[in-house]
Amino acid sequence: MSFILPSSNHKARELMGDMASLAEILNPANAGKLPTTIEARNNARRTLEANDCAKRVVSVVLRGDDERWLMSFGRRGGARKEWNFGNGRIVR
Repeated sequence: MSFILPSSNHKARELMGDMASLAEILNPANAGKLPTTIEARNNARRTLEANDCAKRVVSVVLRGDDERWLMSFGRRGGARKEWNFGNGRIVR
């Protein structure tokens, strides 16, 4: 299974961080370790409550259709779909 990454000058690429870590996260063998959107939102809320400096938390989530999305979660509970690794598009 291959995943589409954004170009190096794309905003979503900056949010992904280290490519070696991302490759490990996207490895199909690790799909069971990825959070669902609700789990990622709850994790982000806890992280943001514990860290006053952070404005957003970024996470790769596993969708019900087996797609992996890069999502960011804000302080007021908002979620932004940043990238779809399956079709290589912003999901907004």
